Amino acid sequence: MSLRRGLLLAIVAAVLAASFGLASGSVRSALQWEPVSWRLQLFARKATGQVPNLSWQELSEMARARGGFGLENFVRSGTSLEGSLVSPYTTDGDAAIGKHIFAERCAECHGESGAGWHAPSLDKPGYANGDSDLAVYEVLRDGVRAAGMDPPPMSMPDRWRVIAYLRELQSGQSRAGRASARSVDVSADELRATRGSAADWLTYSGTVDGQRYSSLGDVTPENVSRLRMLWSRQFDITGRVEGTPLVAGGIMFVTLPPSTVAAIDVDSGDIVWTYSRRLAPDLPVCCGDVNRGAAILGKTLFVGTLDGHLVALSVNTGKMLWETLVADPRDGHTITGAPLVTGRSVVVGTAGAEYGIRGILDAYDPETGKRQWRFETIPGPGDSGHETWQNGAWRTGGGSTWVTGSYDPSLNLVYWGVGNPAPPFAGDVRPGDNLFTNSVVALRADSGELAWHFQFTPHDEHDWDSAQTPILADLVIDGKERRLICWPNRNGFYYVLDRVTGAFIEGVPYVELNWASGLDSVGRPVRVEEEGPSAAGRMTRPGANGGSNWQNPAFDPERRLVFVPATEGESVFTQTPTATRGANMRYMGSAAIARTPTHVVRALAAVTGAKQWEHFPPKHRDLGYSGLLATRGGLVFGASGGSLFALDSDTGKELWTVPLGGDTRAAPISFARHGRQALAIVAGRTLFVFGL
Repeated sequence: MSLRRGLLLAIVAAVLAASFGLASGSVRSALQWEPVSWRLQLFARKATGQVPNLSWQELSEMARARGGFGLENFVRSGTSLEGSLVSPYTTDGDAAIGKHIFAERCAECHGESGAGWHAPSLDKPGYANGDSDLAVYEVLRDGVRAAGMDPPPMSMPDRWRVIAYLRELQSGQSRAGRASARSVDVSADELRATRGSAADWLTYSGTVDGQRYSSLGDVTPENVSRLRMLWSRQFDITGRVEGTPLVAGGIMFVTLPPSTVAAIDVDSGDIVWTYSRRLAPDLPVCCGDVNRGAAILGKTLFVGTLDGHLVALSVNTGKMLWETLVADPRDGHTITGAPLVTGRSVVVGTAGAEYGIRGILDAYDPETGKRQWRFETIPGPGDSGHETWQNGAWRTGGGSTWVTGSYDPSLNLVYWGVGNPAPPFAGDVRPGDNLFTNSVVALRADSGELAWHFQFTPHDEHDWDSAQTPILADLVIDGKERRLICWPNRNGFYYVLDRVTGAFIEGVPYVELNWASGLDSVGRPVRVEEEGPSAAGRMTRPGANGGSNWQNPAFDPERRLVFVPATEGESVFTQTPTATRGANMRYMGSAAIARTPTHVVRALAAVTGAKQWEHFPPKHRDLGYSGLLATRGGLVFGASGGSLFALDSDTGKELWTVPLGGDTRAAPISFARHGRQALAIVAGRTLFVFGL
């Protein structure tokens, strides 16, 4: 042995002895010398250039790791480094961490589950640079310069955890295979239950009453700070996610823009199946290629599409069972809202008031897709309410039904909000109250017959459509329990109505407004003089975004509080001398120039509308804000400005927040995972699941 080599070995031996806590006396022990001996020889090989693939630091970390990465075999048996190397990061936990890292740093090019996108697929053996652990490790460490791949920023242990996940993909042992064997079957009775299934989230609002309330109470003000991310799933999409996921039987169903549905295992985040629809270009979409959710009944999932169809999919396979055309996009219709199952019907509405549609609400047979009834929100000749339209404006009167309604099984009534008239800012071309725009309609679920209606904003000229989800609540007024509808309307007033008759009970402002001085005894607004738009422009509160928009409020039945994602703001509304339907069918009658709005969460007493507290969440105008979720644990969850937050239901104090780094317009939901409460929300392109 040369003097130089001997010196190197002596130095390495001293370093190893110090590293592994061996005193000089204990080195003489054969039992303790054995693990040091092969490491000593390993570092000697490195010193003489026989281990060029790994740095001194990497080799030191690997030699100290559990099992030593099989490097002992490399030293003692004489096999190659590549053949000897065995990663100890092989547990389910390692793979789960690796999956999360892959989603953050690799999926953008290699696609979800390594299926390939802008770079080769990684879900099967036969990698271009080799399949051995060492070959894959070197690619993660060094990148592939010839292919334009820079090395992703990862620690050494994280590279091995990603390799554990890639091995799972290559072998086809992903837990998605096990999840796909589950059989989801949701009965009509489960959907009609007042409090629903605490373990699942079965409808757009959690339950058919529109309350957005979870009866799960594991997460409380005392422990909410311990919430942590359980898993995340990134999607290859463009556009905004505004959808509410459904959860049934351990599977989460997420709708993604522009027309995709993904079924995901709630335990692991693995994709069970996906469905995508090819869409025609240039659809009449006013406000983004969005889809706000699906509906479920039995073993069938129902989803509306931007090209005006209602599609039925198998919940267990994603196979399309039937599709039916609800309304033709060439007439200005699209579908962006989630359907609602009433038991024997799937009810769905359409968007398109900005394109001069004549609004509709339809019910379809869940087995066949055959239409059962249609309610036209703009009454034609001979229909009740037709007299509120003049100049033939009813033909293009608007009245879209683009946000999901609610259902009372005991009354067998469907309650649905109706959008703005068309054109929205030019009332001169459509004199009259313009029924049933800016109204709630109560329809008999079996026939679609109108039971009653209430119009919040007659002859609207500010785009304050009533496309909010009604909250159905049973509350005591003057010592008697009443069946009520609670409605924070876009026009800035909070309303309480009798849901049996539609009678007006209460109405108060919940944001600052200047277009009306109040409401009269039957709930009709008392307008201020000359409050409508003008050619010169008129500043009006609330602004074009309204006091609230489609983002849902939530109701806590124990505290009898309505939580509202409200907006304080103003707009300058202008009106053109003449309103015409353009070549692209847009029918606006001028516009509104909005000042920067302020978003605020307000808690209102459900019966009176009196403000109990308010909270101003973080804001970022490009990242949006979401609807709300109330829980039995005494918390209100919401998202704004790229962050998810939790508020104390009693005080509004912020107790927990976490930055998500993406657009936050989709509302959070709650469900049970392994018997414990979990939360889910989509931000940007990523679905996050949190739990204790």
